[in-house]
Amino acid sequence: MKTARVGTFAAIIACAWILSGCSMLDQIIGEDDWKSWTPDSNSIQVHADGSLTETIFDTLDKSWYAGNELQDMIARSMNEYNAAHTAGAVNVVSYSDEGGEVKVVIDYRTGDDFAAYNNTEFCCGSMLDAQMKGFLFEGLFHEVDGASLKGEALEASVPLSHKEYSVVICDGTHTVQVPGQIRYVGEGAQIINSHVAKAGEDAQTDDRKTVLTIIYEKDQEFYTQQSE
Repeated sequence: MKTARVGTFAAIIACAWILSGCSMLDQIIGEDDWKSWTPDSNSIQVHADGSLTETIFDTLDKSWYAGNELQDMIARSMNEYNAAHTAGAVNVVSYSDEGGEVKVVIDYRTGDDFAAYNNTEFCCGSMLDAQMKGFLFEGLFHEVDGASLKGEALEASVPLSHKEYSVVICDGTHTVQVPGQIRYVGEGAQIINSHVAKAGEDAQTDDRKTVLTIIYEKDQEFYTQQSE
């Protein structure tokens, strides 16, 4: 797996002296509440068409930086990216900094746009696509049953045998929602519900971010839409 690098938005935040605000996702024990789940920490929602929505939460220290300047900096950065790539590839859906609490919602046309704009490693697509792009399925995996891990850890060959599934691979800094039932996750992942997972806090270290790998089966609604 390639080493993730500091993302564009993360660099902007650092320049703005924003202190990270990490809230814990609520979990309903024994209940799969994926349809009612909404982001309340840094999150990526992968859509059935391959586009992404990123939601970012942080705290703005206004004694160091004015919120409108941060908003302008984000807009300039995205305009530069879109001018060099494709118009509308990255777009701010909403921005707020009321009371110094920043929330930014960003749409990305593709996973490749998310990776390029944030200067990080990210992959979403078929298992074969991920392998063709050089992403490695290393270490142990766990099978997922609904909103829980199932059984003992498995070798990577087990999830790799399911070429019909799709995968998201990222650096573990976001909670990730996928458009289907999660079937396997890499070791260290924490299941929020049947469609949402994140890297466990114990897996994060100061010098290394654990890779989050989510292997899922697309929802039936997606297949129905594709066949129409």
